[in-house]
Amino acid sequence: MCFGIEKRRWQLSNNQDIPILRSKQISFGLNYSNKGWLAGLDGFYKLVDGITSQSQGFQNQYEFLKTIGSYDAIGFDFLLRKHLNNFNTWLSYSYIDNRYLFKTLEDDYFPSNYNIVHTVTFGLTYALSNLKISTGFNWHSGKPTTLPQMGNEIVNNQINYQATNDANLKDYMRLDVSAIYKFKLSGKAKAKVGMSIWNVLGNKNELNNFYRLSGDGVIETKQYSLEITPNAVIRIHF
Repeated sequence: MCFGIEKRRWQLSNNQDIPILRSKQISFGLNYSNKGWLAGLDGFYKLVDGITSQSQGFQNQYEFLKTIGSYDAIGFDFLLRKHLNNFNTWLSYSYIDNRYLFKTLEDDYFPSNYNIVHTVTFGLTYALSNLKISTGFNWHSGKPTTLPQMGNEIVNNQINYQATNDANLKDYMRLDVSAIYKFKLSGKAKAKVGMSIWNVLGNKNELNNFYRLSGDGVIETKQYSLEITPNAVIRIHF
């Protein structure tokens, strides 16, 4: 089992305080294809017993607690794809409701740290001879987070949190573009050159946040994704 803490480490399950994970899952799928169109719908339900709070990356009031629980997840994925001459495009949407149950922490279910409910992706590629151009769009609802109680942030020298994972970070949105060109050199040598730009719109996407005590107050630390990031590649094959 791998713990989701700052310095990741592995520890063997002992079937006591670190049990063996046991899961049950049911899923179904429907697909339809006609004249270059492809539509698909996949649904699922999953139940996993034996997870530890240490492995889930808590950074709130449960960060240093050790207990055993479970999670369940229900959702579906929808895909629509179209191929037309030199173009290929697709659109996908995912929905998931992912919940924890740690009875020693809370009496009822509460949202998982990884419960990103809505996800949308769109892609478009154009291929002509040795040239390929593509673009991709990614959007998803914000990651769950636990906020301090406004106006009463500190109780007994500890952060006084609201309901666990009852808030969300801002939505995530990213647009990428790339192009790659292949050509021959001399003899059997071939080359490939490419250029891509990650996060073309330069959005400052929130990835994570957490709170710490500082003096007589509470400070928030936020982690962001990269903004505009260009990449280039040259490969030569002999």
